Amino acid sequence: MPPRRTGMHPTRTRLALTLAGVAALAALTGCSGSSGSSESRSAATADRDAAAPSAADSPALESLSDTGARSEVADSAGGSSAKDGAPEPEVGGPAIIATGAVALEAEDVARARLEVRKIVDLQQGMVTQQETSTGDDGEVSAARLVVRVPSGRFQAAKDALEGVGTLTDSSSSEEDVSAQVVDVAARVRAQQRSVARIEALLDRAQNLAEVVSIERQLADRQANLDALVARQRNLADQTSLSTITVSIAQPDDEGEKKDEETAGGFLGGLHDGWDAFVGGVVVLLTVLGFALPWLILVAALGFPLWLLLRRRAARRPAGPPLATP
Repeated sequence: MPPRRTGMHPTRTRLALTLAGVAALAALTGCSGSSGSSESRSAATADRDAAAPSAADSPALESLSDTGARSEVADSAGGSSAKDGAPEPEVGGPAIIATGAVALEAEDVARARLEVRKIVDLQQGMVTQQETSTGDDGEVSAARLVVRVPSGRFQAAKDALEGVGTLTDSSSSEEDVSAQVVDVAARVRAQQRSVARIEALLDRAQNLAEVVSIERQLADRQANLDALVARQRNLADQTSLSTITVSIAQPDDEGEKKDEETAGGFLGGLHDGWDAFVGGVVVLLTVLGFALPWLILVAALGFPLWLLLRRRAARRPAGPPLATP
């Protein structure tokens, strides 16, 4: 009987060795790949942390914010939003800045000034400035008032003010600022979004260098936003209320006299003759008025004396008749 073999078959042995080698090779490849990827991720993280301060100090942040602001302005000016497609709200009507000036003459300036205030109150306006001057006798001789009335009542208020006294001058002007109102509103919205983006970046700042740089950007953009909001309020005030300047003065009598004095010819002579006649009558009446009390006194005292002398003359006896030769 032949002896039995206790070893493994050569083919099976080679297969087992091949499988073991493949498994070992796969294990080595996985370990090297995982270590390489972890090392690359660590290097990328370190590079990003190292580059963060320089990115904050570089103009990249400002360029990114400016690009977003310009895109927002373009979206607002284009009339639609790229995100939701909502159209820009339409303007309710033209924005007009109206101003006017009215010059009047009145004998009683104080009363005319009171009438101006009544008209302004009736038109739901207000007097924002007032200047007055008085003459030698203490009465108001001139006044200047700056009034503001709702824009819709500008013409009605101006017409009413022209009737307070004798109108000597009147002017008005209107300026359409609708384009400015729309432009400033779009800029305000874009600047508000830009400020909001910078604030969001400030919340994500990682170190002091980023905080300082972002805060500088935020301060500049907030200052621009405040200036735009102030301009927007100023435009809203000027378009909602119109300004009228009212000047009141007493008539210039001296000027009229000079004009009359310079007149010549027949009318000038007639005027001079009439003035002389009136002056003579005035002088005569003045003398008569001065002498009348004295005449009355002389008559009151002299009339009884005259009667007494007349009675004595009547009682005196007549003398002997004269002898005739």
